Amino acid sequence: MLRSRQRNGIPRYLVPIAAAVLVGVAACDDENLFQGPVGGGADSGRPPSVSIVTPASDAAAKPLGDSLLVRAEVSDDAGIDSVRFFGATLRGDPTLGTDTVVQRFTAVKVVLPGTRDTTLTRFIQPTADTVREITEIIVMVWDVEGLSSADTVSLAIGGPDVELLNLVDGQTLQAGLALNLSAIARDPEGVTSVQYTLTGIIDQTLVRAFNPAIDTVQVDTAVALPPGVTGALSVSVSAVNTDGVSGLDGPIQLNVVTSTAGDTTPPTVSVEATALPALELTDSIFVTVSGSDDTQGSGVETANVTVRAISLARGDTVTVTDQVTFAPPRTGSVVQAFTFPVLNVDELALPDTIRYEVSATLVDGAGNTSLPATTDLTRPHVAGRTVILPGGGAGLILDAVVDTARRNLFLSNPDRGRVEVFRLDTEVFGTSISAGSRPVGMDISRDGDSLWVANGGGTNFSVIDLTTQPEREVDNDRFFTPDVSLFEVELREGDAVDEFVVEVLPSGDPGFTDRGQFMAVDAFGNIIYSTETTLLGDFGTARKAFQPAGQPNSEVKLFVEHGVNPPADNFWALAHIDSIRNDTNGTGDPVLRFFDHFPGDESMPITADIVLGTADDPSVAAADLRSQGSDVFITPAARWNIESLGFSDTTFIARSGDREFVLIGEGGVGPVARVLMYSARPDEVVSLTGQIPVNDFLQNTSIPIRGIGVNFDGTLSVARADAAYFFDQRLRLNGLVPIENPGAGRGAALHPLHANAPGLVNPGGAYVPDTHLAFVGSGDRTIEIMDTQKFERIGTVTIRDVVTGPLKAILPLPGDNAGLTCATIPIVDRTGAFIGDAVQIYQGGAFETPIPPDGITEDACVVVRVFATTSAGGVVVVPVRKGEILRDHPARQ
Repeated sequence: MLRSRQRNGIPRYLVPIAAAVLVGVAACDDENLFQGPVGGGADSGRPPSVSIVTPASDAAAKPLGDSLLVRAEVSDDAGIDSVRFFGATLRGDPTLGTDTVVQRFTAVKVVLPGTRDTTLTRFIQPTADTVREITEIIVMVWDVEGLSSADTVSLAIGGPDVELLNLVDGQTLQAGLALNLSAIARDPEGVTSVQYTLTGIIDQTLVRAFNPAIDTVQVDTAVALPPGVTGALSVSVSAVNTDGVSGLDGPIQLNVVTSTAGDTTPPTVSVEATALPALELTDSIFVTVSGSDDTQGSGVETANVTVRAISLARGDTVTVTDQVTFAPPRTGSVVQAFTFPVLNVDELALPDTIRYEVSATLVDGAGNTSLPATTDLTRPHVAGRTVILPGGGAGLILDAVVDTARRNLFLSNPDRGRVEVFRLDTEVFGTSISAGSRPVGMDISRDGDSLWVANGGGTNFSVIDLTTQPEREVDNDRFFTPDVSLFEVELREGDAVDEFVVEVLPSGDPGFTDRGQFMAVDAFGNIIYSTETTLLGDFGTARKAFQPAGQPNSEVKLFVEHGVNPPADNFWALAHIDSIRNDTNGTGDPVLRFFDHFPGDESMPITADIVLGTADDPSVAAADLRSQGSDVFITPAARWNIESLGFSDTTFIARSGDREFVLIGEGGVGPVARVLMYSARPDEVVSLTGQIPVNDFLQNTSIPIRGIGVNFDGTLSVARADAAYFFDQRLRLNGLVPIENPGAGRGAALHPLHANAPGLVNPGGAYVPDTHLAFVGSGDRTIEIMDTQKFERIGTVTIRDVVTGPLKAILPLPGDNAGLTCATIPIVDRTGAFIGDAVQIYQGGAFETPIPPDGITEDACVVVRVFATTSAGGVVVVPVRKGEILRDHPARQ
C-alpha cells in the first residue's frame, strides 16, 4: 500500500506543511499547538498512536470542491489531549526557495481530555482553491504529556470519489459461494468507467464503461469463489472521470476459508414511511424498503410490506400487504418503493386520524427471511381533492369563474398568460386557453356562451367562446378601452380680464393605471372593472366599460362618485369629457372650449363654449354639453382628490347572481380603503348605491380585504378580512363572524342560492337557514361555514392546504347525491321569482330543528361544492356535506 506514515513524528517533507497549517490553526484557536516536541525527545515517554482508516488508499480521490470524510483511530496510554484533521499541499521546490504551503482543507480540532482509545470521524471542508493536484490529508494527535504523532494519506483533488459498499478489511468468506461486490462512484465531471480488481486466490478484472459519462453510478456484480480454494483475496475498485483522472478505494484484504453450511444468513432490511402532513382521500402513503443480502448471499428475492391502518377514534384496524419479487435475485443494495392508498377512513367524520403501522421483510434466494423492520406514522385525513395546476403548479391564480352550464371552472393564470380550464365532472384540467396579455379578472357573459377576460398586460378584454371544444379566444372580438382623464378648471383674476386655467389629472406621480384587474358583467352587459396598481405607486381605479347600443365605439367611465373632493372657490372638477382648451370663437372672442362626443360614436363631436369676461362658468358649458347628449360630470367649487378616487391595492370585484349589483372591494390597508356597491344601470349611467371606508366596519384598519362575495340578488354581501363582515346593498353592517385563524387564508363565498336576506333595504326578506350560509377560507387549513342571520360559525371543513386564492361555491353536480335521498326546498329571490332547489338541512325552515340523520335525508348529502386555489399550487374540490354543516349543531350534541 503506497502510504507515508510516521506515528512518532511527521515525515521530513511534511514538516513545513504541518507547521504552516498548524500555525494558522493556532492563530484561530488563540493557543500554541506545539505543546511539546513533535515525535518526542530522549526523555519523553511513548508517543500516541494514530492511523487514518478513511480514506483507505493513497490513490483515493475527491471531486473539486467536495468535503472529505476522514476517519482515524487514535490511542495513548497516558491519554489523548487533542486531534487535528487538515489537508495541505507543498508546491514548489524547497531547494530553490520556491516552496509554498497551500491549505486545501480547513483544519478541524477535536479535544479529548484523557481519552485513551477512540475512533474519530470528521468532515473537513475544502478551501476555495481550484487547482487539481495531489494533496496530503494529515491527522495529528497530541497526548496529555505533549507528545505527538501524525498519519497521512494522499488524495487526488479533481478525481472521482469511489467507495466499496459491502466489504470490510479482514472479512472472512466461504469458498464455493458467490462474492457480491457493490461500489459507488461519483464525479460532477462524469464517470466513464468503473473497474474491480481482484488478486490472490483469484486474479480477475471486471470493467464497466459508461458512454455517455454518468455523474453518479452504482455498480453491483458477483464473482464465484472456486470451491475448495482458500487463502487471501484482495479487492479494490477504481473509477475514471472524463479528464482521465482516476480514484481508488481499497485494496480490501479478505480471507477465504473452507465452505460450511452454505447461505444461511438472512438479508438486512430497513423501512421508511412518508406522507403529507394531512391526507386527502385520494392521497397516498409511500413506503421505501431498503436492504441487502450478505456479502456471499444468494441475493434478495422478495420484498414484503404489511400496513395496518388503525383508527384512533374507532379503534378498528384494516390490514393490507404488498410484495415485489426480483428475478433473478438482487445482489448488492436493494431499494424498493411501495405506494398504498389511505385506509380505514370514515368519510363522514373528517378530519379522521389514522395511525399507519408498517412492517417490512426481505427474503433471499435461499429462503432466509430478515427480521422485520418497522415504523409508523399518524396522519389526519381531511376533506377535498386537490388537483395540481398544469405545469406542476406553476403560476399564481388570481380569479375563478364557474360555468355551471358546461361544468367548467376557469382560472386566470397571468404568470403563464393562460386561462386554465378545470373540468368539474372529471376533475381534470383541460387544454389551457391563450387569452391576451396577463389575464386577471373574468366573468361569464349574460347569455352564458362567452368568457370575458381582463388583460392585466394591456388595456383590453378578451372574449373566449365557450361553445367550442376546446374553448378559444375569438380574435376579432377583443374589446378595446379608450383612455380616460379628469379635468380641473380654475378661474384666475387677471389685470384686464379673468382667465380660466385647465389642468389634466393626474398630472404627475402617482397617476392612474388603465390595465384591467378584476371585472364583472352586469345585467345590461356593461363591464365593471378595477385597474391595477403599480410598484411605482400608481393608483388603481374602478371603471365602467360598455358599447352603447347601435354605436361603433366603446366607452369607459371612471367611477368618481366615491371621491372625497375638497371644496375650493373658483374651481370646477369635471369628468367623462374628452378635453378642454382655451380658444377663440367665430367673432374672435377668447373662449374656453369644452370637447366631448356622443357616447359610442367618436365621429359625432360635441362642443360648448364660455366667453371669457362674461358671467358664464364651466357649469354653463356642462349643461350645454348635456343638452347635446354628452355624459359630462361636474362638481362646482371643488377640486379632485386623486388619492380618494384611486385605490391603493388590489381591488376585488364580485357580482350578485342576478347581475343587478356589483361589489368593489379595495384590498389595501390605507386610510381610504373602501368597499363600494354599484347598481346595474344601462349604458353611460353610473350608480353607486353605497360606499364605506373599510375602517367603518373593520376592527383593525391594518387588516386588508382578502376576498368578497355577493349573494344572488344583492341583499347581502361579505368581505373577508380579519373576520367575515356581512352588509346590505347600502353597505350597512349587518353582522360579523370572527375567523378562528385569519392568517394567510383567503376567499369568501355565499351559498349560490343565498337570496332575499332581510335587512334595511329588504324588510320583507325571509331568513332561510338552508341557504343563508357563507363559506370563508381560514389560515389554519379550514373552510369555515357561517350562518348569515345568526352570524356565528356553525361548521368547519378541514382541508389539506391553505386557501390562497379565489373561493367559489356552486350547487351539487347531478352525480354528487346519486343513490341518496336528499330532500330539497324551492328558493325564491327578493322579487319572489324561483331561482333553484336547495338541499334541505332544517325542518320547517327553523335553525333549531335540523333534520336528524334518519337514513332518509342522509348526512352524506352534498349541500354545495366549494372550489378554491391553495398553497399546494392546485385546485381543491370540496363537497360540503350536510353532516359537516350540522356536526356542531346544539341539537346534535
